[in-house]
Amino acid sequence: MKTNTINVLKKSLFLTFILISITVVFAIVVKYDVEGEKTIPYNIEKIQITSHIDAKDSGNQTENIWDVNLKEDNNVYIYLKRKDESVEETIKEVKIKNFKITKKAKVGDVKIYRPTGDLGRDLYKLSEENYLDSEITYTGAKVDTLKTLEIRNEGGMMGFRVSLENLGNYTSNEGVTYDGNLISQIGLTNDDISFKLSFDLEIVLDNDITYSGNIKLDMPSDDIVTQTEPLKEITDFSDVVFKRIK
Repeated sequence: MKTNTINVLKKSLFLTFILISITVVFAIVVKYDVEGEKTIPYNIEKIQITSHIDAKDSGNQTENIWDVNLKEDNNVYIYLKRKDESVEETIKEVKIKNFKITKKAKVGDVKIYRPTGDLGRDLYKLSEENYLDSEITYTGAKVDTLKTLEIRNEGGMMGFRVSLENLGNYTSNEGVTYDGNLISQIGLTNDDISFKLSFDLEIVLDNDITYSGNIKLDMPSDDIVTQTEPLKEITDFSDVVFKRIK
């Protein structure tokens, strides 16, 4: 009888140990899922978004001097910085992937482009492929070069464009200034062209260790109807959780 009692006690202690271990492991997993990595070698320093209204020829055969189809362009610039000088690893590549429209605009079609030229209005002049269902990969290099998709391997800047196209046609026989006033002219408001975007930022180091975090952005950067080219700068990334995936 005494032996049976001891065996039952041993089994109970063993089961208790297993349950405690499972609870601890589960708590660690949940904590990591919520908080991610405490520190990573490279962090997001800031994200800048500049928005403006542009247009292309509608293709309609009319007598109007101007017959254009309006679009809203949002240029996104992401700046990465090294945590501190003790970091020896360099950036092998950075992937911008898994683009998702989490809140659709009331009008228009979203397309995502990679830079193909130099900084300025011609930065996306030759961009044609839509990366909404694809990814944009920047390679680590000595300097930032947007048109060749290169980012400084010790921290630098990269970018892409999010366009909301086919907002509607604007016709006129007078001069045209490409600003938010055109949005009002075709009967749209800021609310009609506002949308939300999310994507994953995947940082691959030269030792192939990889960190990934999800970023959420609101488009356009600000009130584009009353401002010619609003600029928004984001420096708070407390809601971005980076996890090691490799």
